[in-house]
Amino acid sequence: MPTTSSSEKPNPSRIFSGKRGVRLLGLKMTADGSVKGFFGGNAYLAIVFLLFICLFLLRAAIGFFPGYKVELREDRQSGIEFVNLLKQEVAGHTALLRKMDIAYIAEKRARYSKEEAVILLYNRFEGVVDDHLEEQIYGLAEIEDASKKEKEKQQLRDAVRQHCLNLSDDEIALTLSPLEIKTAPQESIEQAIALATTYALTEAETPDEIDQLQNAIRDGMGSFTQALAEMRSAGNAIGELERKLADKAKETSDLLKRQREIPKRIAALREGASKINDPKEREEKLETAKQLENGLNNHVDIDERATVFYASISEHHDIVDKMVSDLLESKKLIPTTLSSNEAKSLASELKELIPAFQNILEKNKEKLAEWKHDEPIGTTTAVKAFFFGTEWQTNSSWQDVYGILPLLTGSLLIAGVSLLFAVPVALGAAIYVNQFSHHREAALLKPAIEFVQAIPSVVLGLFGVLVLAGLLKDASAHPLLSWIPGFPIQERLNVLLAALLLAFMAAPTIFTLAEDALNNVPRAYSEASLAMGATRLQTALKVVLPSAVSGIIAAVLLGFGRVIGETMVVLLVAGNKAAIPEFSSGLGVVTQPVHTMTSIIAQECGEVETGSLHYMALFMVGLILFLISLSVNSYCQRVLKKSTK
Repeated sequence: MPTTSSSEKPNPSRIFSGKRGVRLLGLKMTADGSVKGFFGGNAYLAIVFLLFICLFLLRAAIGFFPGYKVELREDRQSGIEFVNLLKQEVAGHTALLRKMDIAYIAEKRARYSKEEAVILLYNRFEGVVDDHLEEQIYGLAEIEDASKKEKEKQQLRDAVRQHCLNLSDDEIALTLSPLEIKTAPQESIEQAIALATTYALTEAETPDEIDQLQNAIRDGMGSFTQALAEMRSAGNAIGELERKLADKAKETSDLLKRQREIPKRIAALREGASKINDPKEREEKLETAKQLENGLNNHVDIDERATVFYASISEHHDIVDKMVSDLLESKKLIPTTLSSNEAKSLASELKELIPAFQNILEKNKEKLAEWKHDEPIGTTTAVKAFFFGTEWQTNSSWQDVYGILPLLTGSLLIAGVSLLFAVPVALGAAIYVNQFSHHREAALLKPAIEFVQAIPSVVLGLFGVLVLAGLLKDASAHPLLSWIPGFPIQERLNVLLAALLLAFMAAPTIFTLAEDALNNVPRAYSEASLAMGATRLQTALKVVLPSAVSGIIAAVLLGFGRVIGETMVVLLVAGNKAAIPEFSSGLGVVTQPVHTMTSIIAQECGEVETGSLHYMALFMVGLILFLISLSVNSYCQRVLKKSTK
């Protein structure tokens, strides 16, 4: 019987075979153990990776609230918080004035549409001629001979005037925008063209007819013109006060920030000096660091700088009282009988908004009277400002604000609307494929629906921007769809467009999981139902579907997790307006642009300075998004586990 010598090498193919296995670094390795270790290691690697992501997010975001607290404290010390209340008042007055302006224009068009069209077309044509003449004369700037230049200019003026006189009416009409031509009556176009050619003859002198028309309109509007003027002038004083104090607050804020940055600059200069071989250059850097170090003791005198704000409180109260008086006076001057329905609606709205604005002004007076520049700010204030803040404003020359509410609202609104489209379609398809389709039909439909998941999100986003956005906007302008809230759509990129594309992406996920849940229902249920005389539809809707409801809920929740975490599509088509949508417009809110948590991270992460407050704020948003996704998935697992019992 042959024996194996001690020098014979083992066969590699038999290293892991057998129960004895081999020993490597003191560890015994068998074939079964190696396979289990490989796949088990991968599973534990996923856990390690998950923990690594959590720690990374926490490490980057943990310093946000202390840093935000410092920013808010400096905003209070510098007076930015004080000025923000004044800015709120200015914005409120501007909003009222905008409504008054729109109401005035609507009423003016209703009463003087023909005269308005003449003025509009005349101004448009005047601009065309001016541009043409200016372009021609600009070419003479390089001529040094002044007399020759004047002669050339005169020749050009004559040529332009002659050119205008030789134009036919159709040619002049072509220089005007199609919208203006559509909205203007034919006689107005002819009158405007006549005035425009007169202009060409009289060399930039405004024809008296235009002045007469404008005066007639102004006189005809009566007290409405005076109401508009009263409301416009009512906000002048508060605007001037806000600008004066804003300059002071910004100056103090910059000083405080520079002083806060001094320790970092000193550390950077000393670190740089330690790496420089040139003694002279090293000495210069160390000297600069020393000067900065001495400057640390020169604190900004915030008490002295705050006196201007305290001194302005009484002035503010007087200004506000005068503004309220003017606004109430302008409200009285609005005519009670108006020709335009839009003007009537806005006038009625203004009569309610002005008293409401008056209440805001009174509350602001109390806030300013109680304002203290040295009142401390706690961490709770920073937490509330982040989670309940209604503004997300970064890279601003005035103040960076990190309120997550607009982003959270945008994400939830898009996700909710997309599920309204995706769930009925995906669930209906799953029921049809599972209960009604022939097996050959199912073999075609199921892979086709699941294939949608393979389309890259950036491709869908481009399709949305370049094709679907235009189609949706054009379709919304059709008169038959005017009954739908928010139609015609004003903003090309909006919630509805993003939701449609996300529904297209989420539907395959919901379809696959819902179809699996229907498959898990025991066949005995449906067979018993059919044996008792129920139809196929009754069996599907009243027996199979209720039995699979837990799995279907899990499918919907996973679809929700799919859409709320999507980035590229919402970045391209949601409009990226970081503001809470106006829910007061009802269902029309879905036609407004929004920003989302995912897209704000993708949009701003490339421009943010590493370690800055803005950097940490983005990681806070990422952490919250991660927790939402984790919660949804965790709940789904529980629902799925319950459904399989």
